[in-house]
Amino acid sequence: MQYVSRGKPVPATITTPARTESRDMPLVLMAHGHGGTRDEAGAFVAVATELAKQGIASLRMDFPGCGENTAAFSENNLTHMLIDLDAGLEFGLQELAIDPRRVAILGYSMGARVAILSTRKRDYQAMVLWAPVGLDGAESIYPFLGGESSWKAMKRQATEHGHALLVTQWGDRQELGLQWFADMETSQPESVISGFEAAVQMIHGLDDSVVVPENSRRLRVAATAARSADLLLIPGADHGLGFYSDQPEISGQVIEATVSFLVRELLK
Repeated sequence: MQYVSRGKPVPATITTPARTESRDMPLVLMAHGHGGTRDEAGAFVAVATELAKQGIASLRMDFPGCGENTAAFSENNLTHMLIDLDAGLEFGLQELAIDPRRVAILGYSMGARVAILSTRKRDYQAMVLWAPVGLDGAESIYPFLGGESSWKAMKRQATEHGHALLVTQWGDRQELGLQWFADMETSQPESVISGFEAAVQMIHGLDDSVVVPENSRRLRVAATAARSADLLLIPGADHGLGFYSDQPEISGQVIEATVSFLVRELLK
């Protein structure tokens, strides 16, 4: 299925419980990572399936240039992702029997940054952050681009040409638009999460060299207003949290912790 955001189609998947109670369902919104897809190597599919078994619906989408989204990757930036995420939530609230007081969000990597920033507009009952790109400004994305010097060189290229070519360590070719760089520099997830008052859970691999665990540690410290702030650090887990490296013992731990947290917060 798809919905419309910014005048463009956004591919999405809604997963609903086979059987529901008479009252409206809780909903979990899912935001994938940079260059990922709405399925995230099966990670989001697994979480959606387990949530549905508990009576919780979910909605996940492909951001610009990702998965089945036919927009150019140069349109992929925090500004557009936030608009598309919010449009997806509005679509879910209109199309499904959702209790607007029981909505949570799950974000992975860059999607976790989007999730945090979205709390400026939406009141969620809970938030889950997997390996979040979570530091204020662009600092937390430097390792992904090869360091601060690489960031500066690519930003200069984007300033001159409107975009810069990134070849990721996995061989993906991505045109990063100038707005992508501007959004990364001006966004402040640490500052934003300090005002989040509901429950938050952070999960990070201790072997993550793409988005280092310090991101989650600092976010937990910053979440001073949160009802609760849980941090799960997983030994042996890299940025893929077991989903991209065929480590079922790690991915299973992530799924179990995530679903248990969301069930606790949305069904109490």
